[in-house]
Amino acid sequence: MQGQAITPQRQELPLAPAGGGNLEHSVLTPGDVRKIILKRKWVILVCLLLGILVASYFAFLSVPLYEAVAQIDIDLGRSTNIGIDDLIEQKLGGEDASSERLQTEVEIMRSKTVALDVINTLDLYHKPPFSSIFKDSPYTGHLSPGQRAALLGTFTGNLKIMIIPGTNLVEVRFRNPDAKLATAITNAILDAYMERDLRARYEGTNRVSNWLAGQLNTLKKQVENSQQEVAKYQRQNNLVGMNAEGDTLVTENLRTVNQQLAEAQADRIVKEARYRLAQTRNPELLVSVAPGTTLTSLRQQQSELMVQYAQLKSKYGPDWPKVKEAEKQLASVQTNIDTEINNLTNRFEEEFNTSIKTENLLRDRLEQIKQEAYRANESTAEFDILKHITAGLNSNNIDVIDRAAEPSRPISPMKTRDLLFGLLGGLLLGTIVALFLESLDDTIRTSDDAEIISGLPALAVIPHFDVAKKIGVTTSERSALEKERAARVASDLISYTDPKSVIAEGFRTLRSSLLLSAVDREPRLLLLTSSFAAEGKSTCAANLAISFARRSARVLLVDTDLRKGTQHLKFKTSNRVGLSTLLSRESGGEAYEQPLPDLPNLTLVTRGPIAPNPGEMLASRSMEDLLLQWRLEYDHVILDTSPVLAVSDTLSIAPLVDSVFILVRSGVTRKKALARVRNQLHRVNARLLGTVVNDVDLRLENYYTYSKRYGYGYKEYGAGYGVADEEK
Repeated sequence: MQGQAITPQRQELPLAPAGGGNLEHSVLTPGDVRKIILKRKWVILVCLLLGILVASYFAFLSVPLYEAVAQIDIDLGRSTNIGIDDLIEQKLGGEDASSERLQTEVEIMRSKTVALDVINTLDLYHKPPFSSIFKDSPYTGHLSPGQRAALLGTFTGNLKIMIIPGTNLVEVRFRNPDAKLATAITNAILDAYMERDLRARYEGTNRVSNWLAGQLNTLKKQVENSQQEVAKYQRQNNLVGMNAEGDTLVTENLRTVNQQLAEAQADRIVKEARYRLAQTRNPELLVSVAPGTTLTSLRQQQSELMVQYAQLKSKYGPDWPKVKEAEKQLASVQTNIDTEINNLTNRFEEEFNTSIKTENLLRDRLEQIKQEAYRANESTAEFDILKHITAGLNSNNIDVIDRAAEPSRPISPMKTRDLLFGLLGGLLLGTIVALFLESLDDTIRTSDDAEIISGLPALAVIPHFDVAKKIGVTTSERSALEKERAARVASDLISYTDPKSVIAEGFRTLRSSLLLSAVDREPRLLLLTSSFAAEGKSTCAANLAISFARRSARVLLVDTDLRKGTQHLKFKTSNRVGLSTLLSRESGGEAYEQPLPDLPNLTLVTRGPIAPNPGEMLASRSMEDLLLQWRLEYDHVILDTSPVLAVSDTLSIAPLVDSVFILVRSGVTRKKALARVRNQLHRVNARLLGTVVNDVDLRLENYYTYSKRYGYGYKEYGAGYGVADEEK
């Protein structure tokens, strides 16, 4: 709380370390954070503004992006075979294998092959943002390695494919500045993936069929060689009428007819399967069993017309002439397809009926030969040749759940979210920068800092003040008494020009702290010093002297800075004689002045003319005699001295006074400088009383949280503090 006196005990304090580092606390308290924020508020505000500006740039100037979403179901457990089951096993067992396979399918969907298929299908070379790749080198039908990499990078950078957890559903997302193009690309990815899946299965089945055909050819060759060796043996041993196994000709006929019947049955099964497929009138299945027919070309023609029709209809609408023409062409092709299906159905029916007749004839012949074999009581040897040829092709296990629909609004930028992120990002950046700058700042800011570094109590806190604001806004607003006072002294002597102000109260707090430091014996000789110049030492000494004088005490203010003393400027007096002439015995009583008529108990001794040897003069016997004389003649003697770290003049008189206190200027005095001043004064056995923190921002003081409210009523302050009644 401002104005509260701090009463230190008169005792020898331990020597402070040179750097004061081990006296500093390392824990960042909420109060410290508050100080840092107040101290670095402009840095934080600049970073906050920068974050908002960056977010605004992206929110209002970036190109809107639309995202189209589609979902497909990849069910690896669904399969339908055409032909003999279990000839080719294509499934992997276990949940782990299924999960890995599903992830593999997702990676296939992300593959460069699918991406290039989509790019070629939709001609993305001439559509943004892909067209920007060919700005310097137009697309001519061939991609350079760099163009291909950039094209695929742009495509995959806007593509996002993910598996919905716990399901077989795969979600495909694509972003593009054009909502329609984003939708078309998303759907094209699904189409390209499904087409590639079917093509891969078809090619795999063909490879298996070719392998089986090669194996059958090898077996056939081996059988032919064996038969030739047996025939040669029969000729050499005159075994006419015996087959290769030593059986009779009846058995051989039985085997031959049985083989022919098996072939007829197989042929009938195949033709029956084709006939059943034809009855379904499914063009895709008919193409698979009759790939070289006219139906294949008609299906291809129908697919191309459907793509053209869809593009024309989406672009021009259903009533455009070319759309009508495309509809007619599709109808014509469909008629041709139906005709071709009828032809194939009739042909397959005839072939199926013929195979049934052939099979029946062979079955009758086989029964006849069996009866002959039984009558001949010949041993029956069974030679089984099982031949199963299948072109089992699994049906597609991909199901489109939701095709992409045109998005109604862009996914980015989201202005509210971006601005919020910019605000938070700027605030975070500002806080980080503020903490970083604070870590680099080794100046003293508050009384807490001064106490921690010096190990001495803070006697008072002098707030920062603007002289023009404290003495009045305009000259016309001042009273006659204020004008007269302002003309006598410098404007920074607030204790005289505006004794009812908060600033003057700070000096009265310092006065009270000094008086209470020894209640039974008030200190008479007071020495005020600092580490370097321009820390407000002379201003503080003059204001303190005025505060003491308002107690009706006999006060002497002595400017002992014989090099650059400024007390004669503060009180606007002559500097012709002063301390230097007193010490050199060139003057007497004329060196003592009463600069303020309304405070006759305040006496001033200026520094006088600059002496050639100020250090020796202050350390002389004459100075000691003057101090003894002043102690007897005055109640309080205030010595305004030179900076300790700049010159050593102060160290010679510091041991001779009752109390020494160090002035610290907030934001100027460095921590190491304060510790060094304290140590030097301690070495000369000076009676250190404490510190005075000058030019403080009250918002940085924890106990000044309510400083604005505390200022209420200061215009009537002064009763009991030495302020004359006529000033109320």
